[in-house]
Amino acid sequence: MIPPDVLSPELRRLSLLRAFKLRTLRPGGENHSPFTDRVATAHGDISRSDLSGLHAEVRDHIAQLVHAVRDHQRSQVVLLAGEAGAGKSHILLHFARAEMAAEHGYVFVGGANHWSVDEFQPCLLDWMIQALTAPAPSADGHLLLDRVRAIGFRAVGQLLENRTALKRCTARRRRGLLGRIIGRRGAGYETVEKLTAARDPAVFRLLDFARFSDEVCTRFLADSGNLVHRYALRVLLTYLFPDETDAGVGTRERVLHWFRRKTDDGYWARRLGVADDLTRRYAVADAIKLLVHLFSPDLSKRLSADGDECRPLVFLLVFDQAEGRAELFDTLEDWNHFFAHLAELYNTLPNVLVLFTMTLGLRNELHPKMERQFKDRIRKDERFVLRQPSAEEVRDLYRTRLDGWLADDPVLQGVYRELDDPYLPFGAERVVELGGLRPVRGALEAFDEAFHAAMKLTVIEPGYDFEFVLNEQTAAVEGQTEYEYTEAHLDTVRKLVGPLVDQLAAEYGGVRLNSITEDSAGDLPALRLDFADPVASGAWVRVYLVRFGYTFNSHVPSCREFLARRSKARYSVWMVRAKPFKPQHDRPDQMFGRLVPPEAEARLRAALHLLDKRSGYEAKGTWPAAWKVIHAAVANCYLGELFDHARDRVTAIKSGAIPDEPDVS
Repeated sequence: MIPPDVLSPELRRLSLLRAFKLRTLRPGGENHSPFTDRVATAHGDISRSDLSGLHAEVRDHIAQLVHAVRDHQRSQVVLLAGEAGAGKSHILLHFARAEMAAEHGYVFVGGANHWSVDEFQPCLLDWMIQALTAPAPSADGHLLLDRVRAIGFRAVGQLLENRTALKRCTARRRRGLLGRIIGRRGAGYETVEKLTAARDPAVFRLLDFARFSDEVCTRFLADSGNLVHRYALRVLLTYLFPDETDAGVGTRERVLHWFRRKTDDGYWARRLGVADDLTRRYAVADAIKLLVHLFSPDLSKRLSADGDECRPLVFLLVFDQAEGRAELFDTLEDWNHFFAHLAELYNTLPNVLVLFTMTLGLRNELHPKMERQFKDRIRKDERFVLRQPSAEEVRDLYRTRLDGWLADDPVLQGVYRELDDPYLPFGAERVVELGGLRPVRGALEAFDEAFHAAMKLTVIEPGYDFEFVLNEQTAAVEGQTEYEYTEAHLDTVRKLVGPLVDQLAAEYGGVRLNSITEDSAGDLPALRLDFADPVASGAWVRVYLVRFGYTFNSHVPSCREFLARRSKARYSVWMVRAKPFKPQHDRPDQMFGRLVPPEAEARLRAALHLLDKRSGYEAKGTWPAAWKVIHAAVANCYLGELFDHARDRVTAIKSGAIPDEPDVS
């Protein structure tokens, strides 16, 4: 690209328009504008397209609530309300970003909404395990492993304060090299102290798992008598005591499998001396409470030491209505069950912030029907109602999206930023007109549609312009059957070849298409194409073009009517269909069956677009190149063969090579 400092404002604008169209054009049948991705997803990078000012107050309020829950140890519930497309999911994904979670001290817990209300607790437990073991459950460095290690090292530190307790938990009768080093009476105090100070996981190999895990459960569980909590914590502590003889799944994977209620081969019964799982009543709820407790302010404070702070974390539990569905649940009863589950969470867990979304209409319908205690907790707080963007925010949204779209090309981005009016290909007023008085998604949809239309109208280069429209047509094909898409084929042919008689005559030996008109036989529509030699008055032929849909043999007799009692040399019928077919007839020299698949129709429509822009190409001096592209689309489908047929018949009649005899059958 030419450096921006040597371009005039108008050339800079034209240069950007050309670049925009080329960037919009994607291989493989797609055109992507800066506004194509309208719905925020977990797989998208919202940092490039996120409008920092939009709904900033709502995001600030949520962040403040996270800190309040952690500081005051009182769970909260937030109902995030707004019209469909207002940006509710976008806000949730703002908080799903790892850097946001680290900054504000929370664990983002959420998942797909393809579950019934009866599956609430199992799904929530799965999401919690997934969130706590990200990014890799089997690797070091995830939250759950770090917290279990903190508990383990703090427990050993407390044991060092009581030599009798330490001696009771020290492993005995070790064999092999390690046993010879530390002796048969167990590890020495100094060895344990040194490894603990260095936070070396090797210290746990010196301890007896059964006795140590009992000590940990007694010291660090809020309810040490809860059997599910004791068993689950012992399962977690095996993180620190990996089974070196297990050559199968591996200890860390087995821990996750247990929490996910997967069957095992009796491993935990052998490892812990007793079997237990989460299939019993209330067991899943107890497992959820245990995980939340591990990161509670109270336990985090007990795990912290001078120079080694153990940070408490709030669990941000998000429930978002699925995209494309009316709401999260279909019935009032399901919503009430959901609210009951949420009430149990905030009533029993100290560090939970529940965030769920609703449309304004559903909020106004359900809120009066909620139980008193739940209604009070999630009062109709207008701070969490998403408003529509202002005119300035609409303009900012457009500029932000466009600037982010160009971020991978700094030179192009620099040219764009030099524009006096950064709303190309529109103006500021047009942008507000397109996106104003709509939710965010609606604004992006309007921008996307208008941007595609503007790019389609922009004359750049024939080859690129052809591919742009071809991509659009390829996308249109996917939503229709072959017969539906090619239904208007005759109209496409009429509009395309009618204005090109001079160019076509030059390509096909001077034989000229004198006229192309609509005709019919019975209820079968057709195009009548009359070809003639421009000099020899008697040298002419007539071709009828018909299109068949799903059925075809029933229409063949109508095609024969075009030929009845007429010259075999001058008259012919070309029958086209989107899928292969074999029409039954006895006139191989006059009736021809050919294919017009959707791909051919798409190329003809793209060629028709170039024809519509002929004046623009002529002004740029690129019409010859445009005609070359158009002719390729014509010649590479059955139309090329049809024009060859007409030329050959006219030439043969002119030379007398074939008799001009009437058909008397």
